[in-house]
Amino acid sequence: MKKSSKGVGLSKLWSRRLELRAGGNKLWAKGDKLKAEGDKLKAEGYKLWAKGDKLRAEGDRLWAKGYKFKTEGKKLTAEGDRLWAEGAKFEAEGDTLKAEGDELWANGVVAARGNIKMEWTNWNNKKRDYECHLETGEVFK
Repeated sequence: MKKSSKGVGLSKLWSRRLELRAGGNKLWAKGDKLKAEGDKLKAEGYKLWAKGDKLRAEGDRLWAKGYKFKTEGKKLTAEGDRLWAEGAKFEAEGDTLKAEGDELWANGVVAARGNIKMEWTNWNNKKRDYECHLETGEVFK
């Protein structure tokens, strides 16, 4: 072994190089181990990502389906409101006809029997009307 002109022997440098490379190889092995573990985690992450994409797609599909039902429900509600309003209109017309009928009846009683007492009792749900009892004892059902 010859010493270089600077006083450091090549064999010592070679030994040091080998030590450093051995240390580097250990770190590389450790790094390879960590990279392998990282690859496993990445693979698991990709699986979860794919599962998330699948669930999100399913959620989007369900959201769209739910929105479709909501839209249909709004249409039906609007139709129900329209029918309700139409029914209320008929009820109002019915109330007008009932009032005309009651007025006609009252004027007829006054014309036929004079100004006598009338009493409305015994509601009949089927007819949606009361019986009329006159002071004369007459009962109209």
